[in-house]
Amino acid sequence: MKYIVSAWLWFVSFILLVVFLIWFLIISLIFPRDTYMKWVRAYLRFFFKALFIKVKVTGTENVDPNQTYVFMSNHVSMYDIPLLLGFIPVDFWGIQAASHFKVPIYGHVLKAYGNIPIDRSNPRASYRTLQGAVEHLKNGHNIMILPEGTRSRKPKMGPFKKLPFVMVKKAEVSILPFGMSGLWKINNKVSKMIRPGTVHIHFGKPIPVDVVKNSSEEELMKMVRERIESYITEP
Repeated sequence: MKYIVSAWLWFVSFILLVVFLIWFLIISLIFPRDTYMKWVRAYLRFFFKALFIKVKVTGTENVDPNQTYVFMSNHVSMYDIPLLLGFIPVDFWGIQAASHFKVPIYGHVLKAYGNIPIDRSNPRASYRTLQGAVEHLKNGHNIMILPEGTRSRKPKMGPFKKLPFVMVKKAEVSILPFGMSGLWKINNKVSKMIRPGTVHIHFGKPIPVDVVKNSSEEELMKMVRERIESYITEP
């Protein structure tokens, strides 16, 4: 029975995401970002309801819409990106692997949304990406980055990349760590299964600018990791 349920959820996911990608390309050409992002969040929240995935969100009072943040979280499932778009309560831009931008339709959506490509195999290109992200932050645009760089292959966080913390220190902005719980059972990198379930997203208190300025990259990595781990109640 679980295989039938998983196959059905794969089918529903595929149809709804293809419709979303095409729809997004159209509305992003016609309407201003402030308008269509409200619709995007509503669509993605419906998407999870259609998959029988309940999403609980706490800590939104810690997200000040008048502040600029680098959001950081754990990375478990292929559903992480739709969750971020659907449930982070403020506008943000993401940093994603350059290879994603070459995927038909999906890559065009990433460009239309304004995400920033990063080529991790090329140090010079990575540094240019860093500089571009710093400019975004200095212009008051929130950035979302998953510091593991890829989905974890175990029900715990993998090692963090250093580059996101170099970026934060250069931009001198707050970090807002949050944790996503329950995703491993729903879908993960080592399993083809999709299961209904509950995801809990908890936004923690920001790490303020003065702490960012006075901490090393290594200290920030440790601090953010500990914060995120404390927000994850189950893998």
